[in-house]
Amino acid sequence: MDSTLLNITLMVTQLLAIIDPLGVIPLLSLITKDSIDVINKVNRLVGIALPTLLVFFAIIGPPLFQLLHIKIHDLKIAGGIILLVIAIDILREGIPKTATISPEEFIFVPIITPMLIGPGAITAVMIFSITYPFWQVLLSLLIVSGITYMVIRYSQYILSKLGSNMLKLIARFMSLIIAAWAISLVMSGIEDFLKHLE
Repeated sequence: MDSTLLNITLMVTQLLAIIDPLGVIPLLSLITKDSIDVINKVNRLVGIALPTLLVFFAIIGPPLFQLLHIKIHDLKIAGGIILLVIAIDILREGIPKTATISPEEFIFVPIITPMLIGPGAITAVMIFSITYPFWQVLLSLLIVSGITYMVIRYSQYILSKLGSNMLKLIARFMSLIIAAWAISLVMSGIEDFLKHLE
């Protein structure tokens, strides 16, 4: 296989596994509620913000983080705390309290970040940017953004096939998954911080 195609395939596969667009579908159902206006806002914001942030971190991420003295473990801990609060809200009330804010704000935090673009995705993108030719990285990010956008765009179709009762069960189950992921992020951030001190 051509080295360029191999590089792009590796980057796309790895980043999709980290971003996991299917994993946010149950959370999306909590805020869209079959509202065409909200659904369109979700699609539009994901379509614009996702590739913009990915490219941003590929270009500016490493020098910006160095300038601000922000470490990846800082992002892991902060992202983990945000996700843990969301998970507890869903588990107790069936919907996160933050869903009462404007859809645009809730779509951006926590759906776009840190769920889609979290510490793992940011780290991967920055590693790609110093490992592979930039045009290959850029093309890979656009492909990943396109695939993720299509998953989000047709999430209502996926959800409609599952039914409301199944969605409630999925939401409760996902709250546990999100909580576990949140704890994992915090613990990983603390572990990285302790290693940094050595």
